[in-house]
Amino acid sequence: MGCWGITAFESDEGLDAVEFIRESLPEDGKLELEALLEALKQDSWNAPPEVETAGSHTSVMALAELMLKFVDGKVKSLDYDGEWGEEDHKFDSITSFIAHRDTIQWIRNYIFDTLWNVKKHARFQAENGEKWGGWFEEKNWIGWQEHMAELVSRLDTLLESSEAEIELIPLQRPEDQEMENSRGAERPLQNKLGL
Repeated sequence: MGCWGITAFESDEGLDAVEFIRESLPEDGKLELEALLEALKQDSWNAPPEVETAGSHTSVMALAELMLKFVDGKVKSLDYDGEWGEEDHKFDSITSFIAHRDTIQWIRNYIFDTLWNVKKHARFQAENGEKWGGWFEEKNWIGWQEHMAELVSRLDTLLESSEAEIELIPLQRPEDQEMENSRGAERPLQNKLGL
């Protein structure tokens, strides 16, 4: 089927990588970016191609999108709802997602270099009458480039941290903590019983 959108989550390559990662989720809830990237590199199906030959969707792009889902607190959207997905590993069960700066930098550079090389190849294609970098519509070609640039920018923001290790799951926001506290106040009997 290929792809049906500009993000890696809207492509076969990206969803294959997400499913591979799902199957690799640790039972202790502690995820490490380095281990995920290494597992992707070693897997014959999900290994990232060289940036010079990479297409518009790669496992590295999917990994970057996944990282940002954790950073944004939107990882639950990756878990299957319903009875048929009950046995699947859940991204929502992850309590820690540690990333080393070097690995974030490698992912950032891979995405940047992929964007640069795809744009270079698109210029060559345009000289031969092919439009939009292989996309069916110009809006998707432009949208994909903007998405890739946004991924690079978001990873640059993570790299602004002076820490060698970065926790990708943010601490609970104050407004979420207030909501949780108010729920607890509404149910004092259940709280005493540990429910």
